[in-house]
Amino acid sequence: MNKSKGSVKRSKAAEELDKTISKYKTVAVVELSGFPSDNFEQVRKLFRGQAHFVYTNKVVIYNALKNQHPHLAGEIKNVRMPVLMLSNEDPFEIARIAVDNKAYTKLKAGEAAPEDIVLPSGPTPFPPGPMLSQFSSIGVKTKNEGGKIAIVADTVVVRKGEAVQEKTASILSSMEIKPKELMLSVRYALNGGLVFPASLLYRSRDEYAEAVRQTFSRSLALSVGRGILNRYSVKSVIKKIYIGVRFLSVDRNIVSKSTIKDILVKAAVQANALTKISGGK
Repeated sequence: MNKSKGSVKRSKAAEELDKTISKYKTVAVVELSGFPSDNFEQVRKLFRGQAHFVYTNKVVIYNALKNQHPHLAGEIKNVRMPVLMLSNEDPFEIARIAVDNKAYTKLKAGEAAPEDIVLPSGPTPFPPGPMLSQFSSIGVKTKNEGGKIAIVADTVVVRKGEAVQEKTASILSSMEIKPKELMLSVRYALNGGLVFPASLLYRSRDEYAEAVRQTFSRSLALSVGRGILNRYSVKSVIKKIYIGVRFLSVDRNIVSKSTIKDILVKAAVQANALTKISGGK
């Protein structure tokens, strides 16, 4: 069965992309959905010289990754409008740069509020007029103050997770309120054969260091418990064995330089207990 021209074209594109991917240490999958094109151009400039962005068909990306990086290819289906970011930088460094350069933008009608959105009390830039009725329509009490509309008290106009209504979005836009965070969304990044999800990449350094400490502590406890020897567990394993042997030696009255005192103490305690039971005879 002959392949369609489109299928052949996608296959060739995947082969070429596969060759390009092999030249980089880090392969990241960026989600472009919901990210304004103008802002993404700024991101591209930010990473100029550090990363190469590949815009292509989702199927092409999957086919390019499936042979060398099947685990990363399997995550493509979870990403809306994926873009490949190819770099020789560490993926955590890429995420750090993204966090340090995040921006904020306006919310459009229908978008969910990331947090409670509050219109603060005090004067607005608007003179009394049509805006009075607009504020009133979304439940914001106002007054005339110095020739400007003033909001009487801090007012929550959208709760976290709620969709922004068209009237509210219009007022927020007019007041230049930008509650929506814009940051490069690296959903997954592959480096050194490991796939790192966003939940790890965007952790703060303190959080990540604490997670590493906890993981090390649990791993060390497991190694000691199972008697697994490595450079970190060997001292604790030897100490555990020593304590176990010593306890057994004292229990079985096996006399040595290290156990004689404990055996004598044990004998004295037993003798004292026996004396009490026998009434001191």
